[in-house]
This record gives sequence, C-alpha cells and structure tokens, in this order.
Amino acid sequence: MEFCTQIANQLMLKEIQNSFGKNIVSSPLSTNAVLNMVVAGSTGHTLKHMLGFLGSKNVDEINSKSRKMMAVAAGGGGRSSEIIGNGPILTMVNGAWADRRFPLVSKYKEDVLKGIFKCEAYNVDCQTKADQVVDEINAWANTTSGGLIKEVLQHGSVDPKTVLILANGLYFKGLWDFDYEFDARRTEKREFYLQDGSTVLVPFMTTISKDYYYRSSSKDYYYGSFDGFKVLKIPYQSCQPNNFSMYFFLPEERDGLQNLIQKLNSNSRFLSQEYFELTEETLEELWIPKFKFSFDFNVLEVMDDMGVSFSSIGNPRDLSEMVHNTDDVEPFLLKMFQKAYIEVDEKGTEAAAITHFRAVPDCSKLRPQNKRYNFVADHPFVFMIREERSGLIYFSGAVLNPIKQD
Repeated sequence: MEFCTQIANQLMLKEIQNSFGKNIVSSPLSTNAVLNMVVAGSTGHTLKHMLGFLGSKNVDEINSKSRKMMAVAAGGGGRSSEIIGNGPILTMVNGAWADRRFPLVSKYKEDVLKGIFKCEAYNVDCQTKADQVVDEINAWANTTSGGLIKEVLQHGSVDPKTVLILANGLYFKGLWDFDYEFDARRTEKREFYLQDGSTVLVPFMTTISKDYYYRSSSKDYYYGSFDGFKVLKIPYQSCQPNNFSMYFFLPEERDGLQNLIQKLNSNSRFLSQEYFELTEETLEELWIPKFKFSFDFNVLEVMDDMGVSFSSIGNPRDLSEMVHNTDDVEPFLLKMFQKAYIEVDEKGTEAAAITHFRAVPDCSKLRPQNKRYNFVADHPFVFMIREERSGLIYFSGAVLNPIKQD
C-alpha cells in the first residue's frame, strides 16, 4: 500500500512541477487492488518485478494483504458496506473482462478473482465487438461509482487484440461527524491564493462563528503542527467498525505545496502514525474551501517517472496463471489508467475512483506552545481520506484552485 501512496504523491508532484494548475485526486487503494489482482495471476520475471516494488515476498503475502483490504473495504465481510443511520456508504467492486480467445484460467478465476476479490468475470468479444465491450465497462463504472464517473473508456480505445481488462471501482460517501458539522449559513466567499500569487474568490466553510476571537466561540479539533506544515483531521459519522476521517495537509507558506509533497515523498515514515497521531487543540479560526473536481491519469506513466518500469513487462508466459495463451502469442502491451472524482461541502464528502488494467498484444515533530492555533486553507493543500483502524488511504489529492472542476 505504501508504494501506491507514493504513486499518488509522485502524481501530485509531477502535476505541480508542470504548472498545469489542475486539482488532483486519486485512489491509492484502488490502484493497489488492481496491481494485486495482476500479481496474483503472474509468474516469472513479471511476478518477481512486481513483488519487488510492492514490497512483498510472494503471492501468498499479496493475497493475504488483499483479503484484509477487501474485508476493510467491505465493512467486515461483504461486497459493500451499506449506510446505517448516518454512517458512511462504502462500496468496492472488482470486474474482469476476458476476451473469448483467451479464457481465464479456472484456478485464477475461482480462487483469486471470486474467492479473494469478490470479482465478477465476463467473457467478451474484443475482436469484433470492441465498442460493445466499451459500453459494457462504462455502464459498470457508472453503476459502481454511484453515477459520478460515467465514462472511463471511449469508442475505439479498446484494441480488437485486447486479451484482458481488470478493473476496480471504489465509491465513498460520508457525512461529517456531528461535532464537526459545517453550517452552510456561515459559508462565505473569501480569497484563495493560487500558485502564481493571484487570488480567486471561493466559498469557504467554517464551524466557528464570526466572533471567533472570543474563546467561547472556538472549537477543539484534531490538529498537529510539523516542520513547515499543519495537519487537520475531520472525522466522518460512523455507526460501523470502520472509522473514516479526512486529513488536510496545509503548507505554512502560500507557495509551499511542492516542498510539502517532496517532504512527504522523502519521508519513509509517512505511512506510519507520525502525521496522524494528532492532539485535540482549540482552533480560534477555521476555514476550508468547498471543492468538486475529477482527474484521470496514466498509472504506468507515473510509475515510469518513479524509475519503476512496468509497462515494458509483457511476456505472455508470465500471465499464464491468469489467462490461457499459446507460445505464438505476441508480447503483451500493458496499460493502466485511473479516473477519480471528489466533492467536499458542508454536509460531507462524496468520492469515487475507477482503475482499469489492460493487456494487449504489442505489435510494434515538536508543536509550538502557548499560542493560538488556526487552520485557514486559503492556499494550495493536500488532502487524504483514511480508514483509521487499518491505516488504508482511500483517496488523496491536492487542491490548487477550488473553483476549477477540470
């Protein structure tokens, strides 16, 4: 899971360095689910290579981690965790579409896809009905994402020689915990500072009344101050064993987002509890902008940027544990993409991600003391949605301009 969070951080860093000014959201958990499905059906050099960058010893260890991940995502043993009272809605669904020329190996289909990933497997005809396959996968993505992601593939994007498509769909909807609810009547437009120093007026939310300079109107929040940045945690309502929270990482400097992400990337302790073990502090001022946007990216391209080449691996024999193929099959070209969506407002958060993998034959820490604390997210920041007991990161991203919906 740490490797997939590093992918998400590298993605943010790349986008910021390219000065595109785009908001970013991705799902490390969804990326991890798809990579684990691929590993579980791999052998030879491909398996050895993937185990290396995923930090696992063997397929059994990957499968064990996958079972735990699915149990957490399913709320303790089901395909989805349905809403109870005002608790979160969480759905994680996996899908596999195998071309009829390359049927799935029975053991992989039954023991791995169905047994571990609760995955539905479909036989399709990519050779003569590729656009029909596109429509089928888009319909699946639309349903899985709660209607937030309607199209992950376009007509013509599925090569007629496609062997297999694996996909993960993740949907989350949570309401802020009762003690941390935002009052829409207090939302007001304020300036947000962009990376180039200019400003835009955007709606900011707060839980603290406008007379926040008085102690009686301040509130306690989970808060931490670290070297060059602050962290704020806002929990979601929960009537279930799983407890979710949203974390906001705010650089002290208005132009400090790149330095923050580089620091998170270089800190091997990032996935430990260090930045998540926050203390309750009284905030004199709190402002968080509302935001809503989507983002899509090439996962393997980001991995290549990290120096982890995966797209060049494509020996058909290495996927023989997954699909039936012959010795005369051309080397596979591997592709992996993700599209994600998030919306944060006074009520809570709604987010979704679809990650899909394709195999195609290739023809070519000390806190300051005795001071007032505040958290005013009026410049670019990082966010994460985390399940507290497992430590799994479901979504992460960066807000560079809250009014851009990309």
